[in-house]
Amino acid sequence: MSTRSEKDQFLSSLGDDGNSESWLVGNSPQKNVKIETGCNDETDLVDRISHLPHALIVQILSRLSIIDAFRTSILSKDWRYFWTAIDNLVYDNEEFNCSDSSMVHKFISLTDNVLPLLSSSSIKKCSLNFVFRHNDEVSYFPVIDKWLEFAVNKKVEGLSLKISYDTDDIENDQPYSLPKVFCSSSSIQKLKCQNCRILDDCVLNWTSLKILTLEDLLIQDKHISQIMSNSPQLESFSLYKFCGFNYLHMTSPNCKKLKLIDHYHPTGDWFSFEGDCCFEVVAPYVEHLTIFGDFDYTIIELKDLSSLDHAKLDLCSDEFDSLDEGILIDLLVSVGCANELILSSWFIKVSYQFQMSLVFNFYVNCE
Repeated sequence: MSTRSEKDQFLSSLGDDGNSESWLVGNSPQKNVKIETGCNDETDLVDRISHLPHALIVQILSRLSIIDAFRTSILSKDWRYFWTAIDNLVYDNEEFNCSDSSMVHKFISLTDNVLPLLSSSSIKKCSLNFVFRHNDEVSYFPVIDKWLEFAVNKKVEGLSLKISYDTDDIENDQPYSLPKVFCSSSSIQKLKCQNCRILDDCVLNWTSLKILTLEDLLIQDKHISQIMSNSPQLESFSLYKFCGFNYLHMTSPNCKKLKLIDHYHPTGDWFSFEGDCCFEVVAPYVEHLTIFGDFDYTIIELKDLSSLDHAKLDLCSDEFDSLDEGILIDLLVSVGCANELILSSWFIKVSYQFQMSLVFNFYVNCE
């Protein structure tokens, strides 16, 4: 834990070059707004926020990004250390001008200096939104590794990791890979990862995990199996823009919700897949099932859904041939035990077209 002298030394160093403090103020994303107070005299103004309980002030600051929370240290001597007690970490370099790599580097440098000064023994939530630049020839992977390791060491309970890029041309770039120390965290209860990669030799062992959302990734069968076997408390599992596995067997009695949103092939790997993709879902304890979005050239086999109460089939396909009549009938039969069933207009339309085609063929054959 950092001492008060260490904090004083760092805070006082902000003015050494004459630039750091002005950078903090000048690069704030908020615009200056004139506030009408209704007071005739400046002496009538009351600093009501500073008179709030310290715990409430810390709670308010915990809802800000870590940089915005740190900015409050220059308000007054009383506010000098409030930010060091926050238990939520929000990193967002998208709020700065990402077209200027020097701004990103300053954001990283400041965050690296701020993190060791935090006094909270644990972190409730951590949200990291990081935009990668492809033309500054700098790898930010070690930076994210370090920040995630810090969160894991602080026993983070909820974590949202969003990796995005400032260009659409990412076919030749390797996505960010989750560090092994993060994949074995025993404290994480809620996790959301977007645009990340799970290494082949990585073992997923989130023993306290209850809610998991994975987006924009290729995930292998062995990693699906590890999630199901090593996360016995898992209650909700959501996959967005996913691909790669063939079996999803959810046999834990605790897992009640499953969402499958958009089946996408990873960028640049489309032609490595021959024919239709097929995956099997076995979920005897799932009560709420959602299948939504595009499922071109994808065969979904729903097996044991004996506990199903609510089902939503809002999927569509640009290619009618990629979802034939048999697949549609199988999906409907598989969710037949649900007490509530919601079907998309596309699903109903295609089912009707298949039905009319059967009637037409019947009459043609009769003639």
